[in-house]
Amino acid sequence: MANWNEIPRDIWSLILEKVVTVITDHVPFCGVCRLWRSIGLEYRSNKFPVNVPGLMIPGGPTTATRTRRFLAFPVGKDITQLDHHDLPVLCVPHESLCRGSHGGWLVIVEKNMTMYIYNPISGVRISLPPVASLPKPEPGNTSMSKWYVEKAILSAIPLSSSSMDCFVLVFYECYEMAYCKVGDVVWTAIEGPKPWRYIDAIFYKEVFYIMDHYGGICIFDVNLPHPKVTELGISPPQLITYVQKWYLVEFGGELLQILRDIDISGDLVESNEEDIDEGQQNNANEDDANDQEEEEEFDEFDYDNNYDTRIRNFINQTTDFQVFKLDMSSGLEPKWIDVKDLEGGAVFVGLNQSFALSKPNLVGYKGDRIYFTDDDIGSHKLFIRSGNDIGVFNIADSVFEPLYSAHSESTKPPAVWFTPMQY
Repeated sequence: MANWNEIPRDIWSLILEKVVTVITDHVPFCGVCRLWRSIGLEYRSNKFPVNVPGLMIPGGPTTATRTRRFLAFPVGKDITQLDHHDLPVLCVPHESLCRGSHGGWLVIVEKNMTMYIYNPISGVRISLPPVASLPKPEPGNTSMSKWYVEKAILSAIPLSSSSMDCFVLVFYECYEMAYCKVGDVVWTAIEGPKPWRYIDAIFYKEVFYIMDHYGGICIFDVNLPHPKVTELGISPPQLITYVQKWYLVEFGGELLQILRDIDISGDLVESNEEDIDEGQQNNANEDDANDQEEEEEFDEFDYDNNYDTRIRNFINQTTDFQVFKLDMSSGLEPKWIDVKDLEGGAVFVGLNQSFALSKPNLVGYKGDRIYFTDDDIGSHKLFIRSGNDIGVFNIADSVFEPLYSAHSESTKPPAVWFTPMQY
């Protein structure tokens, strides 16, 4: 009998690439023997470079390919020209909503409204309270479904040795707030100090910093016996005059606010209710059973890049970014100041938990840039073109650069930043 150790490594690598296509299957492969472990780890380091952000993107239009894939070093790539083996499979089906991404972990919401934190490399899953345990929507508002949760923020990397507890803060139903500690079975609602939308958060200096739609900041300390939200009392860097989004990012130990200006253009065609296909309407007054049926139909549109041609020209397009830093110099009142460069570093925003990399840690990316993906959840859900407001913004000269090309007018599910961690 031939000795398996005598088979050339490149043949083993080819077998691994062609046969063991799902990354979570690499764990049992690597457990067979030292040789297989060595080959498996080498393959994974090439396809999933450690601590280097890449993109979780849609698979293909067929039933067999309706699961996400991973695109490493995406800048400038045309994925239509890549062999599918260059895009390894992640066990995240298209119909599963990704509502957060942090430190190699995803926050996933399923059609049955279960929620969990998931590591698509190792396959480890950590349960969270279900969507149904969140406060019910007000009459006439969006019904409770997997779309109820809009964004999730983690306080720490799950299962890491540096943190005993992991807290999860979620924005739901027009950006209400709730939180839990991993292991809880229900969500606990959070009441903000002001009656308006809260849109982003970051766990910074052992507390959650939470930002409202107008750029105001409040603090939520989960370490208190009875946690509550308090205003920070710092004026926003500027007033809202048009459609925009805010992000909170920690960079070099300092807190940044990123302002994203968005232009919405296109012609919406008004139609009578009887002229609209069932898959194109989202009637908030329907009962839960009908709403669930509608959600399932939306899922079909998630995969196939279909959209209503009557509103073909409707599109969101990012037109500018501005960066502000919280100046807390000794003896001065805290204030936001303009930032004209990132000292050679870069910021990554979108459906992920916003993060930044300093210049020494940038691999495959250029400095003084904001790398952004499409996070307009409203358009992702509806039967309209969406998912393609992606790109790279050069802060130095305010010029936009392409991120990657898919040659598709609509990308559903949208791309999400994902950073593989140490295996």
